[in-house]
Amino acid sequence: MYDQNIQNQSGGAAERGVPRTLIAPSDLPTVKLVTNGSGKVWAVDENGERLVKYTDNSSILVQQGFQRLRDRFKLLNKVRKILKGERTQHCFFNRVDRNDGVGVMFNKSRNKANYSNIMRCANAWGCPVCAAIISEHRKNEVKEAMDWWQGQGGSVLLLTLTVPHYSHTDIKQLKKDLKKAYSKFFKGVRASQNMFSKWMIEHYISCFEITHGDNGFHPHYHVLLFIPYSIGVGSLSLMQADMFKVWEHCCLKAGLGAPSQKYGLHLQAGNEAGNYVSKWGLEHEMTKGHVKKGKKDGRTPFDILRSFDETGDEKEANLFLLYYFAFKGQRQLNWSRGLKKLCSKGQEKTDQEIVDDTDNVAEMLFKLDIELWNAVRSQGKQGELLIAVVEDQTLKKPMELVRQCLIDQGLLKHPITPTEPSN
Repeated sequence: MYDQNIQNQSGGAAERGVPRTLIAPSDLPTVKLVTNGSGKVWAVDENGERLVKYTDNSSILVQQGFQRLRDRFKLLNKVRKILKGERTQHCFFNRVDRNDGVGVMFNKSRNKANYSNIMRCANAWGCPVCAAIISEHRKNEVKEAMDWWQGQGGSVLLLTLTVPHYSHTDIKQLKKDLKKAYSKFFKGVRASQNMFSKWMIEHYISCFEITHGDNGFHPHYHVLLFIPYSIGVGSLSLMQADMFKVWEHCCLKAGLGAPSQKYGLHLQAGNEAGNYVSKWGLEHEMTKGHVKKGKKDGRTPFDILRSFDETGDEKEANLFLLYYFAFKGQRQLNWSRGLKKLCSKGQEKTDQEIVDDTDNVAEMLFKLDIELWNAVRSQGKQGELLIAVVEDQTLKKPMELVRQCLIDQGLLKHPITPTEPSN
């Protein structure tokens, strides 16, 4: 057991960008906050060498971002226990290189912290942390495509496609039939081809989403339609009527029930497409815990997971598992052929490449050896440690958090009161 504090190996080299390493057991250095009398405060180590300039990040927006991060990591710790045998069990938990520690990185320009040498599952359907990263990247790709198209003088419409569903519906069969109807609508029947030609729909991007309510799981598509002209209200109504006829035909061909005119297909113009994209994806759903809390209709999968975390109700865990294994592997986003090549400025990335992308301008502040990382992850403090780094780059707060994890694990015999800065 550790009976002393953690050491942050630092000194003059730290100011030149050389990574510091947290090791144990050893003495925690005396971290002093000093000022020149002008109101500026910075930290020095036991040798008087300057560490990292102190930054105050107490704005409301930053705190909201911290709460979302806490929520995601809390749910990840919960889902890790129920997705047995899935890669998500290792996500932000196990190391890539078992012979190396876990690096803690910080990007000053973006004011964000992250880990190096840590596994990431890239599970867009089951991992709250990776889903947020992937969704944000994909959202930016879609926004780039919309801006490019509108810059050419075109318009973007928002189409929603859904089908009847009930609490007793087999979700796997519903997914299969819905996918078949979707394929027929965009590629498979002559009526669809004629409709796309008539209304000059040149490209599309579709997003697959799912919610759960009293009538069971509700999978549906949101589709952005790219047209080379502006459309009036009258023409929009005619286009919707044409589309509904084709969608109804495709649903029946796929073995589904006939969709209702009220709910089966909805077409919107104006700013609705942009509004949808601005809050697109699972990452957005992760930010609505306080709004959706307590509602039973229209819950997202992560709302179900949140309910399981709060209540411990095994029915909620089983419901999440039913959703996950039904939709695992399904593509969330589909682009029409050629669109991404036309508008994209960079190389297309896979979900795994997105979550593994390292920040070239981030500095490694310190590295946790396996004993320290074990303490942090066992206490479920992976997210809290990143927040502590953003809040206090002097490293005093992060080191206190790591030390508290050791105490909570029973690895520190005698907690030591932090040394007060001398005058």
